[in-house]
Amino acid sequence: MSDLKRAAEVAVQEVLGIKEGEEVVIITNFEGDVFPIAKALYEAALSVRAKPVIMVQPDKTQYDFAERFVLDAVRSAPDVIISVCAHKVGKDPYGMNIGYMGRDGKKYNHAFDLVLDGDRRSRSFWSPGATVDMFERTVAVDYSSMRETAAKLKAVLDEGKEVRVTSPAGTDITFSIEGRKGKVDDGDFRLPGTGGNLPCGEAYVSPKNGTAEGVVVFDGTVDLVPDAVIPKTPVRAVFKKGFVTDVTGGEEAERLLEVIRKGEEMAREVGKVEEERNARALGELGIGINPAATMTCNMLEDEKVWRTVHFAIGMNLDNDGHAFIHQDCLVKRPSLWVDGRQIMRDGDLLV
Repeated sequence: MSDLKRAAEVAVQEVLGIKEGEEVVIITNFEGDVFPIAKALYEAALSVRAKPVIMVQPDKTQYDFAERFVLDAVRSAPDVIISVCAHKVGKDPYGMNIGYMGRDGKKYNHAFDLVLDGDRRSRSFWSPGATVDMFERTVAVDYSSMRETAAKLKAVLDEGKEVRVTSPAGTDITFSIEGRKGKVDDGDFRLPGTGGNLPCGEAYVSPKNGTAEGVVVFDGTVDLVPDAVIPKTPVRAVFKKGFVTDVTGGEEAERLLEVIRKGEEMAREVGKVEEERNARALGELGIGINPAATMTCNMLEDEKVWRTVHFAIGMNLDNDGHAFIHQDCLVKRPSLWVDGRQIMRDGDLLV
């Protein structure tokens, strides 16, 4: 059995728990490595007598709209939605301009978020920019151990009120998580309404809006649409009252500022004041816990690397801080405290 076939079978059986007769929509492109992965997942779904369909659309970045038929398929709420795209599925014009009201009473700006989070009718994983090598190395892992670690971190975040993160490169930032709940991307997407990345392996939380104060120095991978790079000069971002006020460093700092400005511009074009402001928000803190992940300048994998944390600039993950961008950027060898209790020291977990 090839490594790719084995990884696809693990994804279908252990991660998603796909059963006979279930409808599975796989969204992909012909660019990069993603189509062979999609094909392997299609064949793995067939092997358990599910009903898979592959939909191929042109490559989309976070600035592009998804094709209408792809959005129609998502809105149909199949049992499983798998996105294995070179970059993104694409934005939803109806969601952006009008929005969907979920069964939970919240408003969603993408059909995918509606059926997954709002209505909890589908389950999913998404693998933007995955390579065959990455999929083979990082998907067939020990999920029981990963889920145990993720559960411990979630418990700490669930009870926490204030977080502080420092690093040898100069990071020193605090923010509130009071009222937030920790989330995990631990590869358990077997129930409707669950989903995450594959490869998976992180625990994460959305900082309380407007509370981040301090400095984050990104000395690991920085997400620069459509590329991700390890900066030659660490990128220094200053946060005040929850928003980026200054970004300095080398060429990569200027490019990150360009992405932020593009997010602001996109929001202005459609008259979204909140989304324009939130292009500079601190949207996420994530802790990497996939033991097979390495730093390869592919953010899908890099944000899962042990002994790192990542922060996102832009949209948060609690549906109360919308933005048109979400830029993950890594900090190496972090130390992290929750309510004064240290849970990481120089990248090593203490829980």
